[in-house]
Amino acid sequence: MKKRIFLALILFFLSIAFCFGQASALRDYVGLISIHYHPDVVAYMGKFKERFEKKGYTNAAKAIDNYLKGLSGTGFVYVASDGTCYVLTNEHVISQSESLSITFEKLDGSKIIYDRLKVLFADEEKDLAILVFDAGVKPFTRGLSFNAKMVDEGADVFAAGFPGLGNTVIWQFSRGNVSNASVRLPKSFDGDETIGPYIQHTAQIDPGNSGGPLLVAAQGVLTGYAVVGINTLSARGRQAANYAIPADQVRAFIDTALSKKSVNEKELVAKRVDDFIKGLKVNRAVYGHIAKFLSNGCTASNGEYAISELLDKASRTVLDDIDRTFTYDPAAGMNAAVAWNIENSMRSKSGAIKISLDSINPNDKGGFDVVFNVNDKNVKSEWIKEYGVYRMNSYGELANGGGKTLLEEKEKKKEQNKALKTDYDFTLNAGYAYNMVYGSTINAAAKYTNTTNYGLELFYGLGDKEYFKLGFNFGFMFPIRLNNFALMPFADTGLYYISTKKSKEGFGGFPVCFSVKGGMMFTFAKASGVFGKLFYEYNYAGLNELIANHSILGIGIGYGL
Repeated sequence: MKKRIFLALILFFLSIAFCFGQASALRDYVGLISIHYHPDVVAYMGKFKERFEKKGYTNAAKAIDNYLKGLSGTGFVYVASDGTCYVLTNEHVISQSESLSITFEKLDGSKIIYDRLKVLFADEEKDLAILVFDAGVKPFTRGLSFNAKMVDEGADVFAAGFPGLGNTVIWQFSRGNVSNASVRLPKSFDGDETIGPYIQHTAQIDPGNSGGPLLVAAQGVLTGYAVVGINTLSARGRQAANYAIPADQVRAFIDTALSKKSVNEKELVAKRVDDFIKGLKVNRAVYGHIAKFLSNGCTASNGEYAISELLDKASRTVLDDIDRTFTYDPAAGMNAAVAWNIENSMRSKSGAIKISLDSINPNDKGGFDVVFNVNDKNVKSEWIKEYGVYRMNSYGELANGGGKTLLEEKEKKKEQNKALKTDYDFTLNAGYAYNMVYGSTINAAAKYTNTTNYGLELFYGLGDKEYFKLGFNFGFMFPIRLNNFALMPFADTGLYYISTKKSKEGFGGFPVCFSVKGGMMFTFAKASGVFGKLFYEYNYAGLNELIANHSILGIGIGYGL
């Protein structure tokens, strides 16, 4: 009995040693995928780090730091029956990539790198992507095999990949077991819709393992392991709850990606457009929905302007939401920012989105021009096939690849607005005024301005007729900004003490009058703070015989602080 137990233990440990010994062979077929982003994205991403920090979004700023250092994931080799070599991974690993490379690292530390991999086909819903080597290169004669049957609960499984450790990615081969052979997960926290099925298992996976294979030990196959799934996510707040896309779904995806059947391209884009429109007809924010339909090029060429608009105009709720997205994935955050900008342009003054399809026509670029009727106005968009799926590459004048131009115009307008001062706290002005009764005068005023303005004003006669007026007035002014020029209509009323020859000689009353004034101030961006002033004023003394009712026309110049 003891001998049998001892022999069983020896065989058990030998089998483990054999499995882990063969694991080193996996290194030849499981590689580190490095993502190289669109140069426009890399060029301007750093600009927003400081802006996010100033707005208090430190996590988003840190995410940009990590993003600029380069993100990575895992993929593994698949060789089709015709000998063509491919790499399988998750769609979210390659999202927003301009180009890709894969590195295979051997036990001795030596590396083999293949550059310029291209995405042949991707499926956002299934979170799968298939990559092809550059220029038809076929570096492998065989790839990993898929297991013939579904994995059982309790079965031993292994995960291979390249999770990160600080700023370094390190090969990891881990072991666990299947805790749920077919589980569906909620698509959102507040909905009943589910996604899946997935294989739930306990083999350790960490950020960077995404796209790597979930394996079982198998005889007669390359490396001694067969693929039962592709690792794609882990549950937060759960211990060792990791999820893989089952092999049967991966094989169905490969069949679709490599299918040579002719397809009706117009029908494909029409289906995508129909899904796009349906997702807009809900009573909530839809930028998350729009983001799923944007091409990489659309985000890359319009992201900088969109993020600038987002930081300047979005509500705190939207900013917090996109901050969370940005923290998890800056590329997805940019996508959401462009989508928010598009949603903003779609909404009418009432907040509703009324949208329908007007037409779909092929264009000379190999894509389709899709015209929408949005709130009774036609808006043209371009849809292109990206990774085998039609996506929106432009939308109207807002997201048409002219993001840099829009941003330059916005920055120019900001500088212009900054120079075109109309929101004064304090103003001083002086000028000439003609009194219809008392002749020429000089005029000066000092006012505190806000939503209303009030202050002291003085008139002093220049002619033979003695005239002196000093008093307090208050009123309002509102600016009309016209690019680099602004008009500021104003009106005020006041109570004034007046001194004339007659008032000095007369008796029986205090020489005061009420005034009503209206006029126009104007200013230019090139003369920041300086304004001109034209006004008409009527002074009413009532039954006071010491002062005549009189009108004043005036012109002046001033400066606002």
